[in-house]
Amino acid sequence: MARIVMGNRDGAEALRQARSVLTELNAEWPDVQITQRTLRASAPSALVDALVAESIGIAVQPLDALPLELPDGVVLAAVARRMDPRTALVSRGAKELTAIEPGSQVGVREGRDTAFLKALRPDLEAAPLSGSLDDDLTRLTRDELRALLLPASTLMILDQRNRIDALLEPETFAPAPGQGALGLLVRENDDSAFELAYTLQHRPSFDRVRAERAFAAALPDQLVGALASVSPDGELTLFGAVATNGTSLHASSVGDAAEGEQLARELAEDVKEQLAAL
Repeated sequence: MARIVMGNRDGAEALRQARSVLTELNAEWPDVQITQRTLRASAPSALVDALVAESIGIAVQPLDALPLELPDGVVLAAVARRMDPRTALVSRGAKELTAIEPGSQVGVREGRDTAFLKALRPDLEAAPLSGSLDDDLTRLTRDELRALLLPASTLMILDQRNRIDALLEPETFAPAPGQGALGLLVRENDDSAFELAYTLQHRPSFDRVRAERAFAAALPDQLVGALASVSPDGELTLFGAVATNGTSLHASSVGDAAEGEQLARELAEDVKEQLAAL
């Protein structure tokens, strides 16, 4: 029996995602022994590093946390069907971000979220979140925070969909590139692992994430948000945003999904022109 080690990060969300992937792969490949290995390293590149070291054969990686530059020999083999990519507002009573009282503390997980929050509501205070979802929700219940801004997919995966008060559209609060998407990475020369991983490929999700990541990669020194969609006939619409100096710049473009990366680079040039004009 063929064997392969599938690696995932630690934490309740990552474990649920990995178990779901393992279930699907086992159903498709009953003659392959797939072992799940959880890595407790905190570095964003931990799974990629494990692939390079050949201690795992497939890495299950949330794509909003995947480094934009992959080392030689590591490829994104597949992107599973994407969940809702938007950012969710979880609050104590407010049904939209504009309804939160000035001076309130809003919990965010990343510096880029702080920048987009300040661009939209400079009268709010961003408070860093570093604990588990349960810890974050407890801080909200204890009145330590007025609201949380979290990936909607996190709440859905952890059975907390009912806590979502609003889903923020990208023009209001741009999500991180790849948010809500789960990727499977392999070594480029490992044909067996690639074949297994590709079982979960959802091509529209792959094209969307590829365009969003290309947009971010073309703006390496900026705090970026992006969201792409693909129509049934293969037309890709890409929305991109940059938060800078207390404001946010937006741009969008439409083209063939097969040319998504080139479209993203051209859109990034448009944003650079806007930045230069500030």
